[in-house]
Amino acid sequence: FGDPDFLNGPGHALAVARALHDEFPSLTFDVTAKIEHLLRHRDRLPELARLGCAFVVSAAESLSDTVLAHLDKGHTRTDIETAVRLVTAAGMALRPTWVPFTPWTTLDDYRELLDFVESHELIDAIDPVQYSIRLLVPPGSLLLESPALRPFLGDLVKDQFYFSWTHPDSRMEALHHEVSSAVAGAADRNQDAADTFYRVRGLADGASGVGPRPFAPPAPGRKRPPRLTEPWFC
Repeated sequence: FGDPDFLNGPGHALAVARALHDEFPSLTFDVTAKIEHLLRHRDRLPELARLGCAFVVSAAESLSDTVLAHLDKGHTRTDIETAVRLVTAAGMALRPTWVPFTPWTTLDDYRELLDFVESHELIDAIDPVQYSIRLLVPPGSLLLESPALRPFLGDLVKDQFYFSWTHPDSRMEALHHEVSSAVAGAADRNQDAADTFYRVRGLADGASGVGPRPFAPPAPGRKRPPRLTEPWFC
């Protein structure tokens, strides 16, 4: 169920899930839901898991409340933390998606996101390409009306239908290039997501002038959360 408003009408959504489970009891599925809906309908999550929901995709976007306010997401960092806890407790995996490169995301914000992913045991729940996602501003975007974006906004790239923008910190521009290259190469090699994660964290620490941090190599045979065969964005 890829509609991010799946839980906007929870009564109807659960009725569909119940009917699906009654007809095909061994079938599993995933849903896409807003962070705010996961919190609002937290009492529905255990039943959703019992009906066969294996994981939930949600557009968390950022841990910075400043960035979340500029993107008008309708949730906060605390809400994201609560959603991770609620979905996990209900017996499902939360697969948050991110936009870690925006004009307002600081290098410290980026490194904090990676620390959050590690501390909340989300490394295997996030497709590495997520660490390279850059804010896309197409013609007609409401962000074009935002005074907060104006100082960083560039020209329209006509053949690709988006407006360019430049980060005020040149380290973030360089990091975006390095991370994009790293995750693309890792995908071509079918590299373990954890290995890619620690490569990205090393790049972020290096950009900040911090030396390499020790980490325990991931166990190749570890249990991993369910996922789609292709990275998904919401």
